[in-house]
Amino acid sequence: MKTPKFVEVSFDIDKTLFRQPALTQAARGLGIGKKWDTIDEMYHKKRITLRQALLQQFQLLVGMKLADVLAEVSKVPMMRNIRETVDKLLGLGLSVILCTDNPDFLCQYLVEQFGFRGFVSSKVAVKNGMITDDIEPLPDKRLGIRKYCAWMSIPLRKTVHVGDGLNDVPVFRVVGYSIALNTNLEKVRRAASHQMETDDLLDVYKHIQSEMSSTRSVN
Repeated sequence: MKTPKFVEVSFDIDKTLFRQPALTQAARGLGIGKKWDTIDEMYHKKRITLRQALLQQFQLLVGMKLADVLAEVSKVPMMRNIRETVDKLLGLGLSVILCTDNPDFLCQYLVEQFGFRGFVSSKVAVKNGMITDDIEPLPDKRLGIRKYCAWMSIPLRKTVHVGDGLNDVPVFRVVGYSIALNTNLEKVRRAASHQMETDDLLDVYKHIQSEMSSTRSVN
């Protein structure tokens, strides 16, 4: 019996769906841009871990109205045809999710905007419309996608991951197929099954559709 080559596609968020890191850009409009950038710089100089960086950055949002944060996020440029791509991938029978170290409230925003069916993310609680200090960062997206796939009974080998950053490389190594999208990082390009540059997410759909039709796995 023939079975589909893929059953799930996961997308990174920053510089994959958004053309720039969403909360980094939003931080500027929220008046915390310098503090946010200082934390980024400390992480890149290896003075703090990714977990510490995420925790400190998300703590900068505590006490803010979620609506104000999302208003700034909505100004960040995005890829073209995200909704159309999600719809077409769903039409192929694929589960389409997000896999990111960004907070769950940002994922929920994208689910509502574009129809993604789930997400793997950091957790930042919101109560009465305000961001709280109940924070659980997800510095290891590979661990997150493994847990999600186990929970949903989806084989990792039948998952496609689309991303651009160094934290996508561990995910690339455990899924069945990977696409490095619009990255200038050689390590990310080398780790991926395929690489492409485009401002239209439908090109990702077309490639995945081509891969699914060209080869199918057999039970």
